[in-house]
Amino acid sequence: MISLYNRLTFRPILLSTLLLFTVMPLLRQSGAQDFTSSPYSRFGLGDLMSPPAGRNLGMGTLGIGLRSRYNLNLTNPASLSILDTTTFLLEVGGFEKITLLQTEKFQRTSNNMGFSYLALGFPVTKWWKASTGIVPYSGVGYKMAYTASEPGIGTVRSQFQGTGGVSKFFISSSVSPIPYLSLGATFSYLFGPLNHFKSLEFPSDSLFFSTQSKQTAILGDIHMSYGAQVNIPLKNNYFITLGGIGQLQSDLHAESRELVLTTGPSIVDTLYYNEDTHNHVVLPSGWGAGFTVGQKNHFTAGFDYRTMDWSNAMFLGRRDSLAASREYVVGIEYIPDYQSLTRYLKRVRYRAGFRFGKSYLQLKGSQLNEFGISFGAGFPIRDRVRRGTQSSLNVVLELGKRGTVKNELIRESYSRLTVQLSLHDIWFKKIRYD
Repeated sequence: MISLYNRLTFRPILLSTLLLFTVMPLLRQSGAQDFTSSPYSRFGLGDLMSPPAGRNLGMGTLGIGLRSRYNLNLTNPASLSILDTTTFLLEVGGFEKITLLQTEKFQRTSNNMGFSYLALGFPVTKWWKASTGIVPYSGVGYKMAYTASEPGIGTVRSQFQGTGGVSKFFISSSVSPIPYLSLGATFSYLFGPLNHFKSLEFPSDSLFFSTQSKQTAILGDIHMSYGAQVNIPLKNNYFITLGGIGQLQSDLHAESRELVLTTGPSIVDTLYYNEDTHNHVVLPSGWGAGFTVGQKNHFTAGFDYRTMDWSNAMFLGRRDSLAASREYVVGIEYIPDYQSLTRYLKRVRYRAGFRFGKSYLQLKGSQLNEFGISFGAGFPIRDRVRRGTQSSLNVVLELGKRGTVKNELIRESYSRLTVQLSLHDIWFKKIRYD
């Protein structure tokens, strides 16, 4: 009898560790990717990103009461406690998003694509499970220009542009102190630049000088959030899981710079410059509650409610046009027959979800509504070494809207395709040949 250690065990660990420490400095140097082209990203920290894990997105971003041995849940760290003591998970994903921007007078289309996240899940001990990774937290990406004809002056052009965003490197832990109860915490390091540029340009032959200003904030600080789940097993593999998440208000360190220039036909002069290495951004407190019900390896359905009081947020010593956000999520997953040997489509995990609520943007006296509907599937991947595997390719299509064309605002209608790979492997398992 020959006994060999499974070589697949160490390969994902080395590869994922290399990817993690390669991607993080690149993001820190260049800021966030081009995640968004929304004019609304000029407020606050920009466009806040939904949890990017494939299973959550396919179920409408459901996650507070969701648990899985074979997929990571980045919404509630308490869900990690369900991982097997020999399980290793590596997940990576990407997306493409097409957005239609509309007002009462014009419309245009934008296209964004890029890296979604990289995350690892693994056991530390039999009672302690953990995950680590890097995900986008927010994105800033807008470019707007207006022209107007002023009597006695000529054509005046105003331009606004924003780039950058915030990334999140995280380490999550979960323990189960008593049967059916799981507690979790996430330690995050939020980092990245937020750049905002605006200019006012007058005709070269006018008596007025053009002006340009650029404001940059570079975040870099620790943030914490918490989670808990109660899993209640029932007869015939049925279950009920209750969950909760929360975070306290936190003060993040930020370095800020602001430069204002005046320009003319033959002159460039600095009107104002300020650098503050001890500025800060205040993130608000928030909480969420949810539940799931279902039958193991057959179906799961659930509901989430989340809220954060962004009216208390501060950005470089000032408040923005923000309000308390509220979100409601309904999601479902269905597996016809996860043990089917003859029909592959019966082993596919079919998912759908719906979310709606009030965004954290409050403009011109009204808080913007947003909603989205998603459809997804988890396709099992065959393993040549082991007879069964829980690795999967997850595909999600999400359709959504935010905002309105009333009150001179903008309505965004988008479709986003997410492709995510979840690799499941075994630690230190021996393969025996007779």
